[in-house]
Amino acid sequence: MRALYTSAVVLLALGTAAPLAAQADTAAAPVTMPADSLAHARKLTEWFFTAQFDSLHRWLTPEMRERRTPASLQEDLDQLVSRAGLESEVVEEKFVKRNGQTQYWRTGRYTIFPEPVLFRWAFDKQGRIGGMGLGPASSPPPIDPD
Repeated sequence: MRALYTSAVVLLALGTAAPLAAQADTAAAPVTMPADSLAHARKLTEWFFTAQFDSLHRWLTPEMRERRTPASLQEDLDQLVSRAGLESEVVEEKFVKRNGQTQYWRTGRYTIFPEPVLFRWAFDKQGRIGGMGLGPASSPPPIDPD
């Protein structure tokens, strides 16, 4: 199941993240990235959807790394797949401010869930992941006022 899922997600992720193909792989040594870099957010999402958890784990904040392991990230992905299915279409990508942090919000359609799903990364100023969230796009969390 995992291999089938990974193969399917690779195809979907590559279709939605084609501009990333020309970028160097930053997994070996994370460097500071802008928290609102769309290419950076897409790369991290690609790693999550394709089960490249060691690469993704390097981009967690130190606090998140203490609480989250590659195995727990796998559990998150497994839960997403069992509840929502595979991402079949990206509807919208944007950055918002929530609780003073820059967040990447990716709304997509999935093969099982009946409505679009909102996938979120919360970034620190160096572009490291300080949190993640997932839920129906119809019930987004509140964002900071302008």
